[in-house]
Amino acid sequence: MQIGIVGLPTSGKTTVFNTLTGSHAETSIAGFGKRDPNRGVVHVPDPRLDRLAEMYSPKKVTTATIELTDVAGLAKGSTADAGFTGEFLGHLRDMEALLIVVRVFEASSVPHPEVSIDAARDLDTVRTELCLADLNIIEKRLERVKKDVQRVTEKRKALETEIVSLERFMKFLEDGQPILSAEPTADEIRNYIRPYGLLSGKKILVLANVGDLSSAAEQGRMQALKEAANDLELVVMNPQLEIDLQELPVEEHADYYESSGLDGSAKGDVIRACYRALNQISFLTAGEPEVRAWTIGLDTPAAEAAGKIHSDIQRGFIRAEVTAYDDLIECGSEQAAKKAGKHRLEGREYIVQDGDVILFRFSV
Repeated sequence: MQIGIVGLPTSGKTTVFNTLTGSHAETSIAGFGKRDPNRGVVHVPDPRLDRLAEMYSPKKVTTATIELTDVAGLAKGSTADAGFTGEFLGHLRDMEALLIVVRVFEASSVPHPEVSIDAARDLDTVRTELCLADLNIIEKRLERVKKDVQRVTEKRKALETEIVSLERFMKFLEDGQPILSAEPTADEIRNYIRPYGLLSGKKILVLANVGDLSSAAEQGRMQALKEAANDLELVVMNPQLEIDLQELPVEEHADYYESSGLDGSAKGDVIRACYRALNQISFLTAGEPEVRAWTIGLDTPAAEAAGKIHSDIQRGFIRAEVTAYDDLIECGSEQAAKKAGKHRLEGREYIVQDGDVILFRFSV
């Protein structure tokens, strides 16, 4: 799972990146729009792995991961200037979703590029820039495709289909609506949105970077941001506080979160939001060599899930031996689950469920 982190300068997105990945990336804004991206990995905590490790005593335990890419800050008008260069867009092209970090906190030592703090305005600025970047790409692509369709015969039908899709996307973009609002088909996502790196066609999550959510000013900004975000997934985090608390005893954390108007750490909230946005689940494998979580999409058939482990397993798939995690824990062991009739043999078309503990049988 690959997530790109975007936002305005001083939004605190690199602090969010550091909080989630445990990195120590430079947070200076001196060269925004020009620096190389920060890349890191989030290890997805999963209590189920701990229970399975107790049961199987494996040599190692491997969590699922989320890859994060934190690109340079962008500013209003970036698409016509330096923020959305081809290199900048290239860093985000392969991302499956974008996490927009929006500043809610106020700090005189960190001036906002627009002077005032307005979370709803900032979210609109970023989303507008994403749409303008896509509009620029589509206009250039359409110009080329319309020329090609007049002089080729072999691929004319495919080009004509592309023109229809791109013109449909353009209408939404010209109205200030993201490509995602056009409800692109699977073919459009595969053939145009991913290859061309169309940003507004990706899933969007919003992270509100707060300071003291108990203050009336921040509460007002949060309310406006919720209205602006509408149906987008919205997570609230104080990343600087989470970093600072790493130096303090765990038993003191709750008091600090409460004094800032928060219930606790938001790391888990961000991870769960990413899984929901991309319709992802985890299946588990367990044995003496390793206990591991694997991330797949909803409605993934068993044979395809096997391919996440190794292409040979998918190619030589025979069957999947499946036990639901809850059943395995309730029975206490794999053998007990089999005796209780909770262990199933499934074929290649079986739709894997979240928490399935699976052993794949294959032959190559």
